[in-house]
Amino acid sequence: MRNYGQSLYNRQSPVARCANFVCAVLLTLVLIAGVILFVLWLSLRPHRPRFYLADFSIPNVNRQSSSGLANLPVRFTVNEHNPNQKIGMYYDEVVASVFYGDQLVATGSVMHPFYQVPKGDTPVQGTLTARGPVPSDPSWGRFAGEVSAGSVGMRLELSSKLQFQAKMWDSKNHHIKVECDFTMQGDGTLRKQDKDSQCTLYF
Repeated sequence: MRNYGQSLYNRQSPVARCANFVCAVLLTLVLIAGVILFVLWLSLRPHRPRFYLADFSIPNVNRQSSSGLANLPVRFTVNEHNPNQKIGMYYDEVVASVFYGDQLVATGSVMHPFYQVPKGDTPVQGTLTARGPVPSDPSWGRFAGEVSAGSVGMRLELSSKLQFQAKMWDSKNHHIKVECDFTMQGDGTLRKQDKDSQCTLYF
């Protein structure tokens, strides 16, 4: 029986066979390049940083009466971790705010811009000055009652700008907000169960 497929191939001109060969080579190269780019993208895809509340305290919080929390020091430590193996992170100025419910307790800049190396850890430490609650605030009665009961729900927020940095490229600046919800004990220290708890990152 006559092989029509072989006859058709034999009837193709050398130019057509060359063009088919070139197309096959180009498609193979495109496929290989796509696989390489995909692998590079996976290896360089930035992972978001992680934040853990290590410590918090408002000394003498249970000894205040007429002045409330005004002018008391508010101290905290949040540990930042960069999980990327080949990507560094550049942080802009870090601003911290402490809240009791919706009421602002203290706020201020706590850290200058810094660079975080790949797989690195940096403690974000701050000391702020409390501005309230004070006895004239509507929330004072509830706050004082929770202090006496030994359990006060609080929230620490960190805000900054973050840029991922690799050897060949830098990302755009991302606004980030970190929220750490925790319970303060009656003596002004962090509840043991909340120590090293992971904070929520809004990117």
